[in-house]
Amino acid sequence: MAAADVRRFLKDPGEVLERLRLELGDEGDTEELDARKAEQSKRLATRQAEKDRYVRAYAQGYISEDELGVYLADIKNQLDNLRLLLDSVEGELSQKREQAEIADSSEAWLHALQGRVADVEDGTKEGFRARRQLVRLLVAEVTVDKKPENGETEVRITYRFGAPPTSGSAGPPSQGGMFGDALKNGSRS
Repeated sequence: MAAADVRRFLKDPGEVLERLRLELGDEGDTEELDARKAEQSKRLATRQAEKDRYVRAYAQGYISEDELGVYLADIKNQLDNLRLLLDSVEGELSQKREQAEIADSSEAWLHALQGRVADVEDGTKEGFRARRQLVRLLVAEVTVDKKPENGETEVRITYRFGAPPTSGSAGPPSQGGMFGDALKNGSRS
């Protein structure tokens, strides 16, 4: 069963990559995040300049020390909140970029494996070794259990990228495709 799945992974890595990209999210969101980061940075700089204006106004005698304290406390809270928002946006951006890198490296990895289809299908000892190596790379875990209700043997294969769909079942995740609810953890019975 695993060898047939490995062949499907290798013959059509585009389908696996599409599911991987869907699982990792849309890369186009970085433009919106970049815009939010720029806006938060601008707001932070504006508040910092406002703080400087209050200090100058105090130094020139336009406001009292008590008024300065109130203004600076308010500005400090606003600056802290803006820094938290900016950190949050930067964290999201970092995560999106990391996800894009994962997808890109996975794509390169799967395309490199695609060139080994002939090795996998070869009936020689080298072909068997290549199949075994690819199964080790693609399969995270194999579990064998007996079903409690009838004692039949059940084999569960957990793939690193989700199981390849059987022909015609590669619907979107909500329809039980490769990363769908039934295969969310990449398991297949």
